[in-house]
Amino acid sequence: MRGVWGRWRRALECQWYGGGAWADALVPLGTLFCAAGRWRRQHCHGTQGAIPSIVVGNLGVGGSAKTPASLAIVQYLRDRGWAPALVSRGYGAHPPREPYAVQLDDSPDRAGDEPLLLRQLAPVYLGRRRLDAIAAAALGGHDVAVLDDGFQHLALAPHLRLLLLQGARPFGNGRCLPAGPLREPASAVSYADALLYDGAAGETPWITDARQPVFGFAICPQSCTALGGGGQTWPLSSLRGVRLHAVTGIARPERFQALLESLGAQVVLHAFPDHYRFRPEDLAAIPRPLVMTAKDAVKCRSFPDIRDCWVVNIGMEIEPGFWNWMDRHLAAWREMHDH
Repeated sequence: MRGVWGRWRRALECQWYGGGAWADALVPLGTLFCAAGRWRRQHCHGTQGAIPSIVVGNLGVGGSAKTPASLAIVQYLRDRGWAPALVSRGYGAHPPREPYAVQLDDSPDRAGDEPLLLRQLAPVYLGRRRLDAIAAAALGGHDVAVLDDGFQHLALAPHLRLLLLQGARPFGNGRCLPAGPLREPASAVSYADALLYDGAAGETPWITDARQPVFGFAICPQSCTALGGGGQTWPLSSLRGVRLHAVTGIARPERFQALLESLGAQVVLHAFPDHYRFRPEDLAAIPRPLVMTAKDAVKCRSFPDIRDCWVVNIGMEIEPGFWNWMDRHLAAWREMHDH
């Protein structure tokens, strides 16, 4: 049953971007979903957290580079003398309590895959109620919170809302769930304080006609390391011409494939559902060399057979103007904190 549901879901997601009868038939439900999202924006007024907060979000379901963006912002904050914490709902996580401070040795089932990846750089607090998680971060000695999602979490009034747009059709067919990929109407772009976009999205009207600041970004591979650790690396320049088996449990597997192909690799894609809980037998049946993203790797490091399995570590480069813009906000927050 899980396999049938997964195939049906992937087929529907394809229709969100390429058109199809199923997506068209769901338009009435999508219209209601959009109306509900519009009503929430008009009537829900959030509360600011105990410390300044930055939301890194999107309008659609699935991946749009929120994790690398969050990591880049956290690293920048640390370099500027802040003590940032990451706050996450923890999709798929089962923490013993909420809010919960993720531990480095937590299992993916307890903490979730993305929070475990984020925890490698900075402390992470899980909580469906983001205000409670931010309060826990403040008690832990942190002075700014970065949320790797939460654009639609209207109980919180963040200090900054960043919206990511990726791909030539960042909003798909422009419809709301389940007729399209949007969690709320595309008009909600106006609630963002700044837009971050990749090269493909930069040609869309959402960027060319934007009323708020817009900043470009690029996703770039940084290194390729052995899944088992130990410091073993595979130079990215050596991937050219190599036949790789790419294993993904992410929302947009084709983007990972395209990234590897940009390095000159010949890629055979093995796509699993987003946030898939990998089992040892899943990898055992796939030829080597095998590569995966860091988000998937945190779920597979303890497997008994990880020979010739590699992790492609991905980063984000954001244009300098964004950091100048961020500095102005940081200075204002610092001045308020000092007084």
